[in-house]
Amino acid sequence: MLKNKKKNGKIGAGDEMEKVLVVGGSVIDIFAYPKNKLILKDSNPGYLKKSLGGSARNTAENLARLDVDTTLFTVLGKDEGRRWIMSTAQEAKLKLSATTTEQTPSYISILNEEKDLVVSIALMDEIETLSVEDVKKRDNVFLRSNIIVLDINLAQETLEYIAKTYQTKDIYIDVISNQKAYKIKTIYPYIHTLKMSILEARYLAEALEDVENHKLGKYFLSKGVKQIFITNGKQGSFYVSSNEFKEIKNKEVKVKNTAGAGDSYLAGVIYARVNNLDPLVYGTRASLITLQDEKTVCEQMSVEKIENTDI
Repeated sequence: MLKNKKKNGKIGAGDEMEKVLVVGGSVIDIFAYPKNKLILKDSNPGYLKKSLGGSARNTAENLARLDVDTTLFTVLGKDEGRRWIMSTAQEAKLKLSATTTEQTPSYISILNEEKDLVVSIALMDEIETLSVEDVKKRDNVFLRSNIIVLDINLAQETLEYIAKTYQTKDIYIDVISNQKAYKIKTIYPYIHTLKMSILEARYLAEALEDVENHKLGKYFLSKGVKQIFITNGKQGSFYVSSNEFKEIKNKEVKVKNTAGAGDSYLAGVIYARVNNLDPLVYGTRASLITLQDEKTVCEQMSVEKIENTDI
């Protein structure tokens, strides 16, 4: 559903930019890297880095840096994390609406010597405090939005309420976790766009590893989802809708951090939607930009950078 017409690479005069509302977690990310080869069940010399994260927040910041009219509805603690998130949102020109809890959620990742995730611990319970009543208080924000992006860390009741109440909007969801993937099973018919990794897709579809890509995508179409994007690491990604199947390969780059690449991919897909561009191309471009940055959101993400990134 591409609605805006581009003229010479820009939204034309008189066309109104679609508004995006992202609902979900803002997180303090802590990354632990080994100096040498990671040895499990042993003490590994290494170093720590902190950055802002959260799948919803990452996606929202990327969109704002890509000049998409974006609002993030999130949960912030009464701590240093709140000030950090608010100042970053202001710098990125990201609109912010938040409920208050005691502590800003945190996410701790252990990466190996190749900067790939080995294991993570997510302290996300605070995100589930974002309630149906909180949503009702912001009904006008939801009604003004064309696209609503939902974080599956939300409480099941809240997730279902938003999907069903605002079903005339285009609901976008990034699965992000096998362990919480079950939450979307009750709202498949309300999902416009579903983005997953290949592992998450196989898990939800209970599919074998050798299932063909287009058949894997068609499983979700049969559940009522309108379009599906599935990423497969270095192999690239593919897109499935009722009348189309497309694949794209990934360009090899020097990876500094894999965290956040999936979030930027979804942002690239939405950027393409807003500007009538190829979502596979722009999802891939956005993820490649992030993979080459140590932070979960590349501060250099911009319209100019994504337009000039080779794939």
